Amino acid sequence: MDTLRGAAKLLAAIGAAAWLTVRAGVGMGRRIVAGDALARRQLAAGLSLHIWRPLHTLLPLAALAGAIAGIGAGRLLTIYNAQLPVLGALAETLLRDIVPLLVGLFACGSVSVALSSRLGAMALNREIEALETLGRDPVAYALGPTLAAVLLSAPIHMLLAGIAAVIGCGAPLTLIANVGWPLWSGFAFSHDAARAMLVGMAKLLLYALIAFGVGSAVGAKPLRSPADIGRRATTAFTAGLLGIFSAAALWTALS
Repeated sequence: MDTLRGAAKLLAAIGAAAWLTVRAGVGMGRRIVAGDALARRQLAAGLSLHIWRPLHTLLPLAALAGAIAGIGAGRLLTIYNAQLPVLGALAETLLRDIVPLLVGLFACGSVSVALSSRLGAMALNREIEALETLGRDPVAYALGPTLAAVLLSAPIHMLLAGIAAVIGCGAPLTLIANVGWPLWSGFAFSHDAARAMLVGMAKLLLYALIAFGVGSAVGAKPLRSPADIGRRATTAFTAGLLGIFSAAALWTALS
């Protein structure tokens, strides 16, 4: 019985996340089409928050992740003289799997936590009730701009983080395995690597939607006390991690 109750709660949470995500997207689209000036201002603020502000942390993380992968590959190349298969697989794995997962986990730590906390604060300050009293859709106003900014940030973050990871990976390859930059860049910017980058962008969009949906579903729960806001942030982060890793594992198993 406990297993059935747990499964029912999980399905209900997934359904709530999907419903809020679709409702936010449709509501934001209607506001933009209607020429809502507030929607444009909210979107501009969301773009600054979710695209440009995280870059000073995200890019060094991507470079460090690339350096770690490069150290491992460099050590392997010092033992086996197999540059063609190792470098090709390294570039594709870095852009298809490692970078999307890194950026997705970063989004989980920022989007899910921020959304759950902000929705809790809005409920505490009765802002959601005020929007409903004014005849406004609170989902479109509270979640729509964030959803648009998060989806727009995914390809930008993937591209920039991918470049940072490639550069970070090239340094240890040169120092440990004597792999020159022209050789490494030939693999990192090849057609196969470009296809891997596109797959990575698709994965990151999925991870971003999971982070958004989890934050929305957790934040939309009834608030009993101000202390619930902190507990919600922890719950959103944990659930987001589980969701993103589950999606990554399932994608890998099916591909």
